[in-house]
Amino acid sequence: MRDVLAQLPIAVEDRTGYQREAFKHWVDADKDGCNTRAEVHKAEAVIAPDQSQRCTLTGGQW
Repeated sequence: MRDVLAQLPIAVEDRTGYQREAFKHWVDADKDGCNTRAEVHKAEAVIAPDQSQRCTLTGGQW
């Protein structure tokens, strides 16, 4: 298996044309001030991040 993985080509990441604001799925579905991205970060943290009133996350560990 490792031999097969070693054969996979590795390329430099190319973000040409990527525009983060084009992805509108970071919504606040439950209207608690945290968008989907922040909700996932909180849910998957091994050590929970600190959360400000406006749902800015700091610290934490994943």
